[in-house]
Amino acid sequence: MTKNTTTKLKIITDTEAADILTQPNTLRQLEPFLARSLTVTEATKETGEKANTVLSRVRRFVKLGLLEVAQDIKRKGRSIKKYRTTADVFFVPYEATSAETLEVAMAERDAYWEDLLRKSVVKARVEDVGSWGTRIYRDERGRLQIQAAITPDKNYTMLDKSRPAVLSAWRDSVYLDFEDAKTLQREMFELLKKYQQKQGAQRYIVRLGVAPIN
Repeated sequence: MTKNTTTKLKIITDTEAADILTQPNTLRQLEPFLARSLTVTEATKETGEKANTVLSRVRRFVKLGLLEVAQDIKRKGRSIKKYRTTADVFFVPYEATSAETLEVAMAERDAYWEDLLRKSVVKARVEDVGSWGTRIYRDERGRLQIQAAITPDKNYTMLDKSRPAVLSAWRDSVYLDFEDAKTLQREMFELLKKYQQKQGAQRYIVRLGVAPIN
């Protein structure tokens, strides 16, 4: 017998639902139920949150048409409900969100990850070396460098084996031909995909990015 593998798709037009799906903090609340059925109790074990908190969100998501009761297990007393998203794949046009422009929509989405990355980097560095400063200088190529440092004459690096796996770096003076930029793009994507497939013990936030400056 051939198994039905049809993927259920849904295009979102409701603004509140669109904002939930495009904002990382609320999307993570919905994530346990995405394309699979879970009880509220099972979801709380994954998120570590209180059952009443998760149940309140579930009711909101059901009202907005993002969740539905996938299974109602009968038993003595109150039945057990399993919830699942109303689609396996959601598509959210940015026009459906409350953001005024696509740039604003991206800024609102990225703000969550930028804040999480910044807090995580600072926490790891403080736990490793305590306080640090910033070195501002021109390197041997004549380019401006802004580097975290422990002392005025030495940059701070987390690459030593004994130090935490932390990196937060921005470069706005990388000059590439288009072919090299495309190679960098592909290599960064493949590197991210390679490590995203691993199932390690510690959760990390990773950000890679490249874009031309006009």
